[in-house]
This record gives sequence, structure tokens and C-alpha cells, in this order.
Amino acid sequence: MANTFTAAFAQTPQNIVGKVTTAHVTLESSTNAVLAFTAGANGAVVTRLTYFPTETITAGVAYVYRSPDGATLYTLEVKDAAADTVSTTDAATKVSFSPTETVPWRLEATERLYVAFSLTKTGTFSGEAIDY
Repeated sequence: MANTFTAAFAQTPQNIVGKVTTAHVTLESSTNAVLAFTAGANGAVVTRLTYFPTETITAGVAYVYRSPDGATLYTLEVKDAAADTVSTTDAATKVSFSPTETVPWRLEATERLYVAFSLTKTGTFSGEAIDY
């Protein structure tokens, strides 16, 4: 972003979506981690991120990584996911991560978010971001 005296406000809403299917067993590795979002040319703020299983799971762990280059991953947040029976008559239990409208995650230009889950089970990460 060029230097300017004009305030830089987040402007373009974006969806974050990542569908995981394979166990992520090597921490901070892109193996079985899914690219869920890439910040725009001027960076972005992430204001919401959740994970929910789309099939029955035993207890597992949900991972969120940030990457400046798509090759090197750094742990951003890790959350436990309790065992959960999921069916058409039993909704999945949502796992919420920490970003909010008032305390967002700030991403640099073209920085990426990767998501992963510790079990070979299908699940979805979803959220909201705003590009600058």
C-alpha cells in the first residue's frame, strides 16, 4: 500500500472456507493443511472463524496456520474439538476461534490462512475477512 494521509479502512468483505478431509499429523506442515484464505494486495483483517465437523468424530484438534509464502506455516491458533455425533437430526458442535470484529487477526499483503484437523474426518472451517 502506498503511503498516504488518507485513513486505510477495510473495504472488501471476503468469505473464508476450507474443507478438511485428511488427518493433519505434522505440526506447522502444509501436508494435509488446506488453504482457506489469501489476503488481498494490501492485507486483510479476519473477524470470524469457526470449525464444525460434518460427520461423527472422536475428540480431535483444529488448527489454524498463517503463511507469508504458502510454504512456511506458523501456528496461529489451536482448539480442541470434543467428540461429537453428527447426523441430520443432531447438529454439529461449533468450535469458535478468537478473532472478532473488535479484536481481529491482521494479515499482511497476500498472507495466507491454512486450516487442518487431527483426524481423517470431513469438516468445514468458515469465517469472514475484509481486505484493505
